[in-house]
Amino acid sequence: MKLNQIALTASLLAPLALVAPGVIAEEKHEHEHDHEKRQHDAHVHGIAALNLALEGEEVQVELESPAANIVGFEHAPSSEADHAALDKAVATLKDGDQLFRFNSEAGCRMEKAQVTSALLDQDHDEQADDHGHENKDAHGDGEHQHEKQGHEEHGHEEHEGETHSDIDAAYHFECDRPGKLMQLTVELFGAFPGMEELKVQYIFESKQGAAELTPADPVVKF
Repeated sequence: MKLNQIALTASLLAPLALVAPGVIAEEKHEHEHDHEKRQHDAHVHGIAALNLALEGEEVQVELESPAANIVGFEHAPSSEADHAALDKAVATLKDGDQLFRFNSEAGCRMEKAQVTSALLDQDHDEQADDHGHENKDAHGDGEHQHEKQGHEEHGHEEHEGETHSDIDAAYHFECDRPGKLMQLTVELFGAFPGMEELKVQYIFESKQGAAELTPADPVVKF
């Protein structure tokens, strides 16, 4: 009798074993699609994201922006004017002490800056050469074309096949008196007129919050 029950149970479970992997695979695909959609939706010209995190005396600042906000285009640089615009943008972005001004009581100073983008042939940190035209001339290689095609496959609601490229920057600040951090004035709007809105999120050891900055209101208070 027990053997018959075991056989019956096994026969009922067998179809589930075949169906479960398919269900899991479908759920994984839907999750990945939703993630890609969120990334696509986040790419809106004129809007950028700024994330700040404080740990001890260190403040990490991350800027994520469509390239159009910074240099006015998102295609692979194809002229001297394009390369010059990228060089100027990188140099401006690396000057974190001018772009991000914490209240003086906190005694914060930038220690390191890094700029990355698919439009650049390599990461640009604070020690990088500002004039890398020889390397930038190689942007037409197969790897860059592959990246460009990958962007184009995502398309755009208004312009199918439009290329989407971001320019990101990461900063490391050291603060002598982090407990006195009260506010941050962001000078990105003056440096890059294409920047219209900045969505800020910050996580400090004792508090966290969010803000939306504009050219008329470029200050976030913690």
